[in-house]
Amino acid sequence: MAIFEYAPAPESRDIADIKPSYGLFIDGEFTEGSGTPFKTVNPATEETLAEVATATSDDVDRAVRAARKAFGAWSALPGVERAKYLFRIARIIQERSRELAVLESLDNGKPIRESRDVDLPLVA
Repeated sequence: MAIFEYAPAPESRDIADIKPSYGLFIDGEFTEGSGTPFKTVNPATEETLAEVATATSDDVDRAVRAARKAFGAWSALPGVERAKYLFRIARIIQERSRELAVLESLDNGKPIRESRDVDLPLVA
């Protein structure tokens, strides 16, 4: 029996929630890709992390049509309003930076320090 119960390390894999599969995000919703999915693998352990959908040219065409449709409303917003959205996205990335750094390290095999101290601050 352990004398002390330790909490997981801040960069523990336990904080990263990885779903078994991920689809394409097109026109505001996740959809299945028409292409052959691929497995993303942790290079350190060769563990499959998730299966990721791939897009065919038809999927890309749907995504481009959706983006063009959304661009009209987006570009009509004043710059200060668009900035609010972009700053909110950056804030969410900062709030979840530990989890995202763990995921980046698992997916790429890079040291957590690089993901945490370089990659995520640059993304945000």
